[in-house]
Amino acid sequence: MMVAFTKSAINNPPNQFEVRFRAMNTWIEFKFQAAQSEAEELIFLTKNWFETVEHRFSRFLADSELCYLNRLSGQTCVVSDPMLEVLQLAELYSNKTDHTFNPFVQQALKEAGYSESFEAIKRNMPDSNSIRERYEIANFPIALDVRMKSVRLPSGIHLDLGGIVKSWAVKRIATFLRNKHFVERGLLNAGGDLLTWSSDEEMMRKWSVGVEDPWNSEKEFAVISCNEKAVATSSTLGRRWVNQQGVQHHLIDPCTMRPSKSDTVQCTIIGEDPIECEIWSKTICILGRENGTKLFLARAPGYEALVFTEDHKSHFYGEQASIGSVWMSIEIDEFHYIV
Repeated sequence: MMVAFTKSAINNPPNQFEVRFRAMNTWIEFKFQAAQSEAEELIFLTKNWFETVEHRFSRFLADSELCYLNRLSGQTCVVSDPMLEVLQLAELYSNKTDHTFNPFVQQALKEAGYSESFEAIKRNMPDSNSIRERYEIANFPIALDVRMKSVRLPSGIHLDLGGIVKSWAVKRIATFLRNKHFVERGLLNAGGDLLTWSSDEEMMRKWSVGVEDPWNSEKEFAVISCNEKAVATSSTLGRRWVNQQGVQHHLIDPCTMRPSKSDTVQCTIIGEDPIECEIWSKTICILGRENGTKLFLARAPGYEALVFTEDHKSHFYGEQASIGSVWMSIEIDEFHYIV
C-alpha cells in the first residue's frame, strides 16, 4: 500500500518527512526524521495504527468494540487489551478530576445533537429526559476485572471514549516508533493532542507548536517551543452547532449532562503526558477558569495552562521562566505564576 508523503520545508534536515491524513474524525499530522528508505514504512504503520484505533473505539461504527460493549451494557463482556487499558485510564482520570472527566456521556452527546460524526451532525434532536437519574448512574465505577479482562457497564448506560482515546493513541504509537523503530525525532498531532520527542543529539533543535487564537482561527495566539513535551487544546468553539435547544458543543458537563456553560472557551495544557494534557484541558473548559485551574494546580504538578475566557481574556498558569523560553510570541492578560 502506497502512502503519500512529503519532505519538510527546506530549512529542515533533508531526512525529515511529514504526512497528514484523516482518521478518528480529525486530521492526524506526523513529522519525523528517518532514513529515506524507512519513511514510507513508518508512515504506513502510523496510518494503520490510527485507523485500527478508530475501528475499535468509534461510537459511529456499528461493528466497533465500543459499540459492542454498549449494546451489552449490564452484561459482563471480555474485552481486548487496548480496550482494557483505556477503560482503566478512564477510571483513573474520572477519579482524578472528581468525575468531571466522565466516559458515560454518549447519550448526552446524542441528545445535544452529536449523534453522528461532526461532519454529519443532525440538526434536530429531541430534548433529553431523566438527566439527573443518568448522572447518578454514570458516577458508579466501571466494573473492571483485570485478571479476567472483562468489564460490565451499568445497564442502559453507554460509553464514549472520545475524550481520552486520541491522546492515548498518540502516546502509544510514539512509544512504539521510538522503541521499536528507533525514530529519534518526531511530532505526532491528532486533532490537537500532540507529542514531541528528540534524541539527545537533537535536543537543541526544538519543535515549534502553534496555539490557535480562539477568536480568529486564521491566527496563532502563541507558539510553544518544546522537545519531549505533550500539548493538548480543548475548545467549546470548534465543534459547535445550533439546534432547537440553542448553541451546542461537544464538552458535556456531568452535573447537567448538557454542553458545559462555563466562562472558559479554550484551554491549552503542556506537560509530559498527552493523556494528562487532554484530560485537564477538557476539565478546565467544563469547570471554568477558577474551579478548573484550582483542581488542575492541585493535581497536575509540572503542567502549565493557557486559558481563554468568554470575555476575550487570556490567563497563564505556569512558571515565570517559561515565558519566552517555552511560550513564545505570546501576549497574556493575566499571569498566575506557580511558585
